[in-house]
Amino acid sequence: MENTTNDTHRYEQLEMGDMETKLQGEREHKRRSWDNQFSFLMAAVGSAVGLGNIWRFPYLVSRYGGAPFLIPYFIILILVGMPILGMELSIGTFFQAGDADAFGSINPRLRGIGVGSILGAYIITFYYTVILGYCAVMLCQSFQPADKVQWIVLKGPSENLVNVMYGYNASIDCSVTDGTEVEGCPHPEFNWAVYLGVLFMWVVIFFSIFKGVKSTGWVVKFTVPAPLIIILVLIIRAAALKGAGTGIMNYIFKWDPTELSNPDIWGQCIGQVFFSLGICMGIMTSYSSHNKKDSTNVPLNEKIISLSDAGIALMSGFAIYEILGNQAYLQCEEESAAAALTNSTFNFESCMKTSSLFKQSSFALAFDVFPKGLAKLEAPQFWGVLFFGCLILLGVDSAFSLGEAMIIFVKDSSLGLRYRFKTWTVALVACIVGALGGLLYVCGGEDGIAYLGTVDNYVNNWCMVLIGFLQCFAIGWVYKVETQYEMVGKLSVWIYNIGFTASLLVGTFYATIANHKALVKATDDDTFNPNQGAILGGGLGIFFGGWILSTALASFLAEDKDLPFTTKLWGIVGWHGADDLRVRANNTVRDVAADGKWVPNTLRSELEALYRHDCYAISFGFLIKYFCYALLLVITIRNILGDAMSEAVKGDKAIVGQLIFATIVLIVAIIAVFPRIMYDPKHSKKSDTLGKLTWMFTPLPVETDAGA
Repeated sequence: MENTTNDTHRYEQLEMGDMETKLQGEREHKRRSWDNQFSFLMAAVGSAVGLGNIWRFPYLVSRYGGAPFLIPYFIILILVGMPILGMELSIGTFFQAGDADAFGSINPRLRGIGVGSILGAYIITFYYTVILGYCAVMLCQSFQPADKVQWIVLKGPSENLVNVMYGYNASIDCSVTDGTEVEGCPHPEFNWAVYLGVLFMWVVIFFSIFKGVKSTGWVVKFTVPAPLIIILVLIIRAAALKGAGTGIMNYIFKWDPTELSNPDIWGQCIGQVFFSLGICMGIMTSYSSHNKKDSTNVPLNEKIISLSDAGIALMSGFAIYEILGNQAYLQCEEESAAAALTNSTFNFESCMKTSSLFKQSSFALAFDVFPKGLAKLEAPQFWGVLFFGCLILLGVDSAFSLGEAMIIFVKDSSLGLRYRFKTWTVALVACIVGALGGLLYVCGGEDGIAYLGTVDNYVNNWCMVLIGFLQCFAIGWVYKVETQYEMVGKLSVWIYNIGFTASLLVGTFYATIANHKALVKATDDDTFNPNQGAILGGGLGIFFGGWILSTALASFLAEDKDLPFTTKLWGIVGWHGADDLRVRANNTVRDVAADGKWVPNTLRSELEALYRHDCYAISFGFLIKYFCYALLLVITIRNILGDAMSEAVKGDKAIVGQLIFATIVLIVAIIAVFPRIMYDPKHSKKSDTLGKLTWMFTPLPVETDAGA
């Protein structure tokens, strides 16, 4: 009986592995490639560069000391953003599949990671297109006569923002937000103007992706360079305005190194890098899956995309702060004149440096402060058309890339391969569902905006960071783990893996909870808590202590006692999966006949990889398996516990975000337990009905080498 059971298990393992190979072969056979690498890079850069490059990054630079902010920003970009981006580009290129099927090719139980990333990214499009809908409303206003344009007519500090967001009458100041009902400003039930803009955005998205990468490749050749030209024009025009120089000084040419000691600056850098690059959303994996795996220079693409994103963000800040500097100048000029009438002293330079205009970001910057700065230029409607057109072009690239990831997921699935869905039909359904999903965010005036902020917190700060952690887990700790088993034995590997992660979890929970209690006490007593450093040290002590103990125990229990210590240590702690991706990437563009095959972990090869721009260095694997893995797990726990221990998780609006998060986590977990859910039963030799669910409990399949 035991032999029969083992034979059945081996049969099911081979069957599931053969099924995965068959599905992957079908995907590669039908996959359309980019016309050229330029089209791919334009699409990838367009996806990475979005609204945050305009309305968030410049503010962060100014807020955190100017140029010193760039030090932690580029550290995080190099240590976190670029390795994860390179990982996604690699698995997309070498497995020739979108996020779900790429991770499914590593292990069918990991397919849920890709499903979760794509579903989370798709939900983001529901409210991202609503923001673009607001941009469309402002763009349409810019074509009207000057006396009917809100951001020209209304002069108050927040009138235009409130009116646009909540759909109030443009000719009335509706900026009172304390509950007082202003005549002519009824509480709107539905913002039709914005929703028409949303529908228009989905039409644009449909025609951008209805032919897959073919139509996307055409569109990005306009939507990516056009905003850059507009930003450059704004920089040149605004440079001649009074106060523009002071604005630039407040942006980047100031030096306040004390901000580097502010722990918040690192969290802000991580958020900006993580979400600006569009990683962990299935986009880069999907796009790179249409590259030719035998000739694509993946490491070079990683550097071009990430550095282009950072460069465009830096450039856009000059245009923003030149306009803000001019506004501050005119505002201080008025205050100076008023002070002169009363013979009061007035410091013009101090007024410029401390202007509240330099502290604006997000909606307030894009829909209120900056447009009012454009209103002071000649032909303000013209500049309004350029600015809001620029926002739409920047945003629509990111929006349709999120939709493209969903389309690739559907077409790569066994269902899509079976029924051969047309790309335009999948795109049409995705756009219709997305347009309906946006209804929540344009209903009930300010309620819609509140839902947008709440859902964004749960999807971005909870879901996407968790998905990033799981991706690093898949590549760093699961992929090629059988190589470790062969070197030191399964028991040693499991002891080390569980010990490392458990130590990290316990240390993080301790530090987060203890620090929260200390902060509450410090707030109650209105005193500074001197124990925060000790709490952090305690958490790190728990982590490193557990790590060292698990490493020592795993080494002691290794099966082959005669292995050299360094070989045994590498078998336990090594990043074999990341190294496999590194070997493929570094050998793809190499002249093997002339230079020989690149081999990892040798002095000559590693020195060569260290200085070549088209190679991954040895740090790539370490960062994926350890640094990014640990950092994203810590951030996930801190985000969830931090919200749970505050008021952020309470209220009816929070329930929507919590349900989305719980659904994505549940999907990932169910697929991990029942991997056959994602397969068409007709690909299996078992019963083609779902009446018996025993086929879901098949053991893990024999791994198939996607690069073979």
